[in-house]
Amino acid sequence: MIENTSEHMKDEANQLLFLAASMGPGGSGQAITEQERAGQAQLVNSDRLPAKMPYNAQADFEALGFTFGEVDPRDPLFRPATLPTGWKRQASDHDMWSYVVDELGRRRVGVFYKAAFYDRRASMSLTSVDTYVRECIHDGADIVTDDTWATPSAVAAAARRMADERNDNVKLWTGRGEDQYRAEAIEARDKYAAVAARFEGTGTDG
Repeated sequence: MIENTSEHMKDEANQLLFLAASMGPGGSGQAITEQERAGQAQLVNSDRLPAKMPYNAQADFEALGFTFGEVDPRDPLFRPATLPTGWKRQASDHDMWSYVVDELGRRRVGVFYKAAFYDRRASMSLTSVDTYVRECIHDGADIVTDDTWATPSAVAAAARRMADERNDNVKLWTGRGEDQYRAEAIEARDKYAAVAARFEGTGTDG
């Protein structure tokens, strides 16, 4: 179960326990961090996902094989959710962010959950191919293609768009005489361009 920390902290005994934890090493900041870390663990080990998502996105989730139950009246931030076959919930190294990864290990859903009792909220959204490619390049991870979502042509198009955007940045920083930012933009542009060239015209994972 995912603990409703906002309701939990309405109990005076729990308030005192939190106050005691806040008096330890790290103070209240550490106590909040532990609350958020626990919330992430509860979420990824539950059968729940956030009820909040972009407008009209539920049909897109369902088209992938997600099924959803009714919003939990005891905790309206979440509702039961069944994932597509082979997909699973996965924590990240940031306590407020988790993911749903597909059968190939790719992050397909970004899940935000802030478990801190004073500002508790949750939401989720599907990952676009552009975001997937950007994150892979940023993290130095392999780009895994398939025949339906991150196809070679979709990956190439995404990388080409981002290369063009970085090239605009190169022009901007060149015009302003900002050599450091220009060099960074050139490096990013060339990385995206290399990925685009790798996948353009291919019918395989490259």
